[in-house]
Amino acid sequence: MALNPKRTQRVVTYLNEREYTDLLKSAARLDKRPGDFVRFGLLRDMYGSLGIGACLGNDNISADEAHGE
Repeated sequence: MALNPKRTQRVVTYLNEREYTDLLKSAARLDKRPGDFVRFGLLRDMYGSLGIGACLGNDNISADEAHGE
């Protein structure tokens, strides 16, 4: 079955000013947009340790694929 890379769901998060500033700094360290950096953190939490390139590419990774099953 082909993976669907289209992302259509939105999650709104409210951060205080310090959290937002730290988010921007962390994203800049990896030369990523803040949204991509947040998505990477979320995917890493859900599926385990993955390279940021794999997480931010055009392919969605299912839980089974992320764990090599």
